[in-house]
Amino acid sequence: MDLHNIREDYKFDSLLEANLQKNPIDQFKDWFESYQLLRVKDANAMAIATVDGNGIPQNRIVLLKEVRKDGLVFYTNYASNKGQQLIENPNISSLFYWREQERQIRITGTVSKLDEQENEKYFKTRPWLSQIGAAASDQSKPIEDRNALEAKFNEFQQHYPEGSAVPKPESWGGFLISPETFEFWQGRSGRLHDRIIYTVMDGEWSTKRLQP
Repeated sequence: MDLHNIREDYKFDSLLEANLQKNPIDQFKDWFESYQLLRVKDANAMAIATVDGNGIPQNRIVLLKEVRKDGLVFYTNYASNKGQQLIENPNISSLFYWREQERQIRITGTVSKLDEQENEKYFKTRPWLSQIGAAASDQSKPIEDRNALEAKFNEFQQHYPEGSAVPKPESWGGFLISPETFEFWQGRSGRLHDRIIYTVMDGEWSTKRLQP
């Protein structure tokens, strides 16, 4: 399969130093709010990369659930592969790719667990079926087949009918990504893309332009 002739020219926008926010969280919010206006499904989807015990990178998509002044929040099962990898090695890389606006944002940093009070509070706001799914699934653990998975799900539905309180699994909760770098990428014509990287030192953010 030859893909050499798949080519695009990028003309949506530019990213110039004069228009940058001083804080990358504010710059992220500006771009995210602009992307949300397009009403693209799962606008908050981000790829996160972790490293397993053998030093092999692992990548998957999760959903961003909160932007705070000190970082980004997502939720998972702490006993899952990604949860265990982050507990053992808190370094993380995340990526947002917004094709419709020819933009991507790459973030590196470290994670920390949210406290149980925050986890409980958010879990109760989730739709009933999402709560059931989180409670019924031992995320990342093998199961014999789809029928067995659905049987577990149905059993939890019967035990906790809609309107009842579904207990949050002890291993389920959130991570806060504390960013150390943000790289904002804006596609430009002729592959002369804009790349601006923010780095933090002693609590102060600085920016540099990178060659594409």
